[in-house]
Amino acid sequence: MKKLSLVIILGLSLFFSGCPVPFEYWRMQVSGEEGYLRLTKITSREDLVDTESHIALSKDGSKIAFISWKSGNGDIYVRPLGTGSRALIQRTFSSETESDPAFSPDGKQIVFDVYKEGSRKICLIQAEGGSAVRIITTSTPQNADSPCFSPDGNLIAFNSYNVIWNPNTGKWEVEENSRFIWTYDLGTGSMTQYVQGLMPKFTPDGKNIVFKRLSQKGWYGLWMLNLSTGSETHIIGGEDWGIGTFDIAPDGNKIVFSSNKGTYEGRNTRINSNLWIVNTDGTNLMQMTFHPGDDICPVWSAEGKYIYFLGCRGEEKEGIMNIWQMEVGK
Repeated sequence: MKKLSLVIILGLSLFFSGCPVPFEYWRMQVSGEEGYLRLTKITSREDLVDTESHIALSKDGSKIAFISWKSGNGDIYVRPLGTGSRALIQRTFSSETESDPAFSPDGKQIVFDVYKEGSRKICLIQAEGGSAVRIITTSTPQNADSPCFSPDGNLIAFNSYNVIWNPNTGKWEVEENSRFIWTYDLGTGSMTQYVQGLMPKFTPDGKNIVFKRLSQKGWYGLWMLNLSTGSETHIIGGEDWGIGTFDIAPDGNKIVFSSNKGTYEGRNTRINSNLWIVNTDGTNLMQMTFHPGDDICPVWSAEGKYIYFLGCRGEEKEGIMNIWQMEVGK
């Protein structure tokens, strides 16, 4: 039971933004589409796409990875996106639930996080064959999630956190101020701790890391860390609305993110998550989706023409999300 409580807490914090009231905002049944968007549905309800994990697109755009419950457990599956076979390929077979897959730049490996031996760890598998799992993090840091590769494939960035048992609530909870950004060097095995934050992503030039940080007002904002100087720059969010999940455009000039902006009206109100795009300097904020269902976990295609995301829209029933492709141009 303690473990289950921890999973629920971490799942809610992963996708949203320090909201005063946890709300399973992606589970509402909706219908209808935005008429101006060119959307293509990538998965179906039979694919049993997990609603509490990131999705990942290979750099060449040939395949997409996500967590599915087809096996009866949350495992990593890969779907080809070309004109050939679209059959799902199962890549993990653990009794534990994996999360947050991300492809290496050459598309040959997938990094992810999974609960193993009492803590959440960063692991590596081959993207197309074999069952060997390489564990990247062990006891230091205590827990780790949200991994991603650097553009040159030499580093893996992730965030750490500690969990403590709260006797007042009877739950495992994330320790305050315990989330930090780290990198792991695949060549040397060395790890480097940076600043407080979570969900790190390298900019395309590899010189910066964009990440989320909780503000004093209780919302997550986007920040950028310069890896050479250590300087931190606030980009957007964190005042009266928060950032959910995000991705950086392949040219490094824009960021797409999910947010409750404009929908939060106080405690116990339904929060709707839409997709937004902003320049990396925080200017030219533009809302992309307006659907009454929730859109989360956006990822940009390598040529910048498409954004893939998880959405609760169309004919699907309550509790079902699918991966969608949205054309945004170059």
